[in-house]
Amino acid sequence: MANEISRIREQFQSGLWPQFVEHVELENLRSWVKQGVNFNFPVTAIIGENGTGKSTLLKSLACAYEHPDGPKKTFYPSQFFIDTQWETLTNCKITYRVKTGGVSRTFNIRKPTQRWKYPSDRIKRNVFILDISRTLPLDATVGYAKLAKQAQKEVSDEVLSQDNQEYLSYILGRDYLGARFTTTEFDEKKQVGLLRREFGEMSQFHQGAGEDATLDLFQLFETIPNYSLLIIDEVEASLHPKAQRRLTKFLLTLSRIKRIQVVLSTHSPYVLEELPSESRILLMPNDQSSINVVTNVSTEFSMSKIDDSDNPELYLYVEDVEAETLMYEILKKYDIDDKILPRVKCVVVGPANVVKTMGKLSSSNQLPMPGLGVLDGDIEESEGCINLPGEIAPEIMLFNSLKDKDWPNLDARFGIGAGTLFTILEDAMLVPDHHKWPEIVGDKIRMGKKNVWQVLVKEWVTECLDQKVGGRLVDIIQEKLESTEVKGVGDK
Repeated sequence: MANEISRIREQFQSGLWPQFVEHVELENLRSWVKQGVNFNFPVTAIIGENGTGKSTLLKSLACAYEHPDGPKKTFYPSQFFIDTQWETLTNCKITYRVKTGGVSRTFNIRKPTQRWKYPSDRIKRNVFILDISRTLPLDATVGYAKLAKQAQKEVSDEVLSQDNQEYLSYILGRDYLGARFTTTEFDEKKQVGLLRREFGEMSQFHQGAGEDATLDLFQLFETIPNYSLLIIDEVEASLHPKAQRRLTKFLLTLSRIKRIQVVLSTHSPYVLEELPSESRILLMPNDQSSINVVTNVSTEFSMSKIDDSDNPELYLYVEDVEAETLMYEILKKYDIDDKILPRVKCVVVGPANVVKTMGKLSSSNQLPMPGLGVLDGDIEESEGCINLPGEIAPEIMLFNSLKDKDWPNLDARFGIGAGTLFTILEDAMLVPDHHKWPEIVGDKIRMGKKNVWQVLVKEWVTECLDQKVGGRLVDIIQEKLESTEVKGVGDK
């Protein structure tokens, strides 16, 4: 899958998606006060707790274009955001920046009072939005119950292509012998999907929920025009983890082949793990009853924000598990009275730009819980962030420092002869990509990368870390905890 992502990234950067929503900003629309979202990859996942505005964003995206076949097939905000006796929307605006060919254009749709107002020359594009209602059983869908009667005769037949039938079988993990859609004489507009297995055909009235929903998806995939915008709410609905992964991989391939833009919402780590970091956009509630938009987030961080977890007094936002291990080991060494470690939690959020974003949001009290960004030593200082020791990448710093001290105690810690071990460590350092050094060592001594790094960090903290540097880092975290106690969580 990494090769597929690399191909898409390269082709996208070369401008091969001629129709693309680059940016959307929502103003005074439900939980959106005036926040914007940038789209930086052809397949984008929107993550967040229920009620953070995922569906509002997806529905707003669907309204960006006029359908090529005219107004009757075009999506309008008035369809999605209905005024009721309990809520009325006014002074709303949705601003879009879209690319058509090589030209970007900015425009807006707005509702100053009672009616939505649109540009006179809306851009045309095929848009498809699939909401959670697609997972309803067919017998619970309006107008379909009478179709199940045996007296009804088929009047049309639409067969899924062999390629898509095979993809469907792959995603769901079953060998389907056929897949088709039919209509009956009762209502020629209402289709019923059928899957054929070794024991015969099975209609959507009797298929599993995952089969039912995925078959409908493939009916759309069969005919979706090139350059379309495809929006899917809760893409993982009714699917087991393996099927979620496979469907996500298929969407990546479909996007590349047909140059379509896919925007989906999800609560699934299995979906997120199949996508690159630039695909992930996290919506986080803040203390102003609004939301923060955080891009390039890690899967772990995304899940930590929508799952039950412990409640530390201070979050430490780090780039990766290597930084997490280093931070915890420093705290264990220099938090002598154990006053800090039980009160903090490291959270892996992704690359340095995400750490900086989280640090800045924390510094300006825009997050529900206090936090500090923790940047690697080779990254320049940033608001709301502290830096790990050193001025170079952690792997380079640790390996070089330990080598300068003749790899102290590592032979005993790893249980390997000093000569053999030192050769393995120094050979790893010859590889240009320093991120791979712990993994290379682990492969040679039959130990996991994470365990190798843990041993190296423990020894480095003990033998190499300057006491003043380690102590100062712990003091900064202690000061942050004390300031949080004085202000109180959420105080401004």
